[in-house]
Amino acid sequence: MTSMIPPSLREAVERQSGGVIVAEKLRGGGGASRQGAEVTLRQADGKELLCYLAWDGRAADPARMPFFQRETAILAALSGPLADSGVRVARLVAHEPSHLALMSEFVTGDDRFARAADQAAVTRDFMRQLALLHKVDASHPALAALGDPTVPPSVPIRARVAQLKLDNLATVPDPLLQLALGWLADNVPEDAGPSMVLHGDAGPGNFLHDGHQITVLVDWELAHLGDPMEDLAQIWVRSLIQPFRPMREVFDAYEAAGGARVDLARVKYHRLYFQLGFSVAGHAAQYMPDAAASPMIGASLMYNTMHKRIMVESLAELTGQVLIDPALPDCPADWTDRTFAVALDDLKDEIVPGLTSQRASAKAKSMARLVKFWRMRDRYGRAFDDAEVAEIAALLCEAPVSLLAARAAFAHALAEGRIDRGAALQLCHNRMVRETFLMADAMGALATTAYERLD
Repeated sequence: MTSMIPPSLREAVERQSGGVIVAEKLRGGGGASRQGAEVTLRQADGKELLCYLAWDGRAADPARMPFFQRETAILAALSGPLADSGVRVARLVAHEPSHLALMSEFVTGDDRFARAADQAAVTRDFMRQLALLHKVDASHPALAALGDPTVPPSVPIRARVAQLKLDNLATVPDPLLQLALGWLADNVPEDAGPSMVLHGDAGPGNFLHDGHQITVLVDWELAHLGDPMEDLAQIWVRSLIQPFRPMREVFDAYEAAGGARVDLARVKYHRLYFQLGFSVAGHAAQYMPDAAASPMIGASLMYNTMHKRIMVESLAELTGQVLIDPALPDCPADWTDRTFAVALDDLKDEIVPGLTSQRASAKAKSMARLVKFWRMRDRYGRAFDDAEVAEIAALLCEAPVSLLAARAAFAHALAEGRIDRGAALQLCHNRMVRETFLMADAMGALATTAYERLD
């Protein structure tokens, strides 16, 4: 059998583990760029150990190394010197930086929360796990890669928000991102305690369960030190896509498990902060002509649109502003509309059913979302672009030559404090109503999903 594991990676993990890989079964690697395999490792004493090996196609990108180092450090710590913390992780067996690869002991469990036999029990156990994680000694030497525990949470938040503002201005300046980042910069919560160990991407999809309890927490590459309300905010953001239990129940379970008192205002701040953390890069990848193509571009457009719409809604909630929906023009379909309909029917009825590869099927479904977007963009795009440019020109008292130029001028005016934020938010809302309208057919329920109101 031909191995899918790169030879240099196989040699490295066998050398570290002192065993030999005698069987492998290809599995998803967690994320679009990761590959993975179940492997059977025959140890020196002849015993066999079932492991999971994941490696990353982005290994040539030096920006990925800090994420790998943090994930390796926390897995090594929680399955080694800090194993008595009670936090359930897969025992780290080997790691190989040149492939951004981790091999851990295989742990069974289901990653679909919707299939849990007792969702309430799983939720309580998950929140116990987070409460235990937040009590881990952040100053332990094994966790040095996560940062300096003496630095209060507000310091890295301020630094990162400032960097994200610069990153956006240096790529494809966007007024919505600058507006949200400006609000974050002006409203960093006061520190309520020392920095704690955080998962960094907590929520449904990043734990396995056996139907009644958590078997293991997974995907630690965003682990860092900070405010525990960040992890609670991440659960809320992730639940937009992967539904979880009601947030009030989630927060009550965390407090009952011995976690910190839930500060709803801080959680709402961190919801927006978490979204901006990945949206700045996602925006650049969507608009920059030389950016690496997304492997699932239709899905990326869908999620980017949803998150930007939610950002506008969050800013309105946080500032108490009432937004007014813009009127949408009537743009009748022309003869080209039928060509999109034919393509969509072919994808749904002929192409997807005939595919045997799970990855190819996922890419075809992503392509169907893209065709749905193209269909609406072809019909409404010019009118929507003209409306947005006209609104920005009226606000700035200048006439930009194109949509991206108008947005860039708008973004810089916001960054320099030359624009009223209330007026800016209304224009950003107008834009997202239009963009969501274009993507609605492709997005399904994500076109209207929203955070539940708790106050």
